[in-house]
Amino acid sequence: MSTSFDIPNGQLMVLSADASKVGISGAGYIWSACEAGHEEEWRHSVAPIPQDKLEEVARAALAELDLVTQESSHLPASGELKPGSETANSLDGENEEAKADFIDFEREVEATFLRAVHEGVEQEHVILEVNSLRLSYNMPFTDCAGAIFYAMMKLALESPHSTNNELHKNVAAVVTKWGGLLQHYLQTEDEVIEVILKFEEMCLESTREFSPLFAQILHLLYDKDILSEDAILSWASEKEGGDEADKIFVKQSEVFIQDTFYVVSHLNISAHLWGTLYVAERGIRGRGLNAKIY
Repeated sequence: MSTSFDIPNGQLMVLSADASKVGISGAGYIWSACEAGHEEEWRHSVAPIPQDKLEEVARAALAELDLVTQESSHLPASGELKPGSETANSLDGENEEAKADFIDFEREVEATFLRAVHEGVEQEHVILEVNSLRLSYNMPFTDCAGAIFYAMMKLALESPHSTNNELHKNVAAVVTKWGGLLQHYLQTEDEVIEVILKFEEMCLESTREFSPLFAQILHLLYDKDILSEDAILSWASEKEGGDEADKIFVKQSEVFIQDTFYVVSHLNISAHLWGTLYVAERGIRGRGLNAKIY
């Protein structure tokens, strides 16, 4: 006599009541798994796993590993974005939007500045308008300084002139009258360096007429307290390790930097060394000594 039961693990078990197997008077039962349970029985057994099952599991694991490896080979390297991906397209869109915002901001600052020039608006009112634009476009002070400097130089360029000397005079006149407006946005050395970088960019791209006058105008801006000694030396030092194309205006300004900040006789030294000597000289003076580097 036997009876079948379903048990929780899904195996079909057979209850045997054979007295010869279970004891006197059939007091007891022997449970055995039917054929349906043999396939998974090894997974739950404490006995050693059969060799064929081990090989089967190993093959399945290797197949899964190969699949993962193939999928990962199509992923971009860490920190990179796959061209055409949603994230890459999103970043490109944000960069284009930021660039467009800056162009619009620069144009509005220029329009505000020209209105002040032609209508006699006080500098304090111009500052209020530029600050309003800065907040509206969420621009830092460095961009304000660059935009105002650009507007000033454009005014000088568009004023009548027929020679470089006359163009230089135009710049001097504009800086003399409106330098205070620009200085308002030169709160740190970063803003001052931004003016130099903006001037470089203009000389290479939009207003190349200023290129042969770069060193002279740099000197003028220094004399008018627009550019500081520290900013000019930092700018020159940063260019030291750049390409030759990046050093065009540094080389053009070597004589000005050398004659203005140091007395260097018969030496052809780099901007980096100038910066080192400058720091050393300031350190000596800071200790109450009167020293000059020759």
